Amino acid sequence: MWIDTSIRWVCAIILWTTFLVMFLPTFANAFLRYTTDASIVWSEQAVRLVFPWFILGGAVIAAQHNRHIGVSVLTNLLGRGNLRRLQIVVQLIILGACAVVFDFAVDVVLSDDSMYTLIGIKQSWSYLALIVGYVFLALTCLTNIYRLVTDPAYSEKIKTSTVS
Repeated sequence: MWIDTSIRWVCAIILWTTFLVMFLPTFANAFLRYTTDASIVWSEQAVRLVFPWFILGGAVIAAQHNRHIGVSVLTNLLGRGNLRRLQIVVQLIILGACAVVFDFAVDVVLSDDSMYTLIGIKQSWSYLALIVGYVFLALTCLTNIYRLVTDPAYSEKIKTSTVS
């Protein structure tokens, strides 16, 4: 689906960008410390700013590929029809959790005025990752539910691709 592809591309860009923002200053900082005994003072705040984006980008891509941790004992005991029903229920539970986290994160983003003083960016930009990430996870749940309802074989594909 085009929604899944778009989400994957956005998350891949987020992952590569945040990886570089974390890696380059950290590497430069280590190099400077060992060669000149100096450091880049803002690097730690930059890493703290982008780390939540990095984690949620990876989590969404893992969910897109059904490569998340799953317990397969129950799913191995169920037939195809019951397996699909269980997977739909699980997707609905995840969707509900996404709504709760989204609601909480919006309140935090709107009320947090604290700043990363050295880089001059509000800390709420880190919490914005929760909003974006959980919207992407919710959309992934909806596309999974759509596939589960319209494609009877999709539940087996999810079952075999999940890491147990």
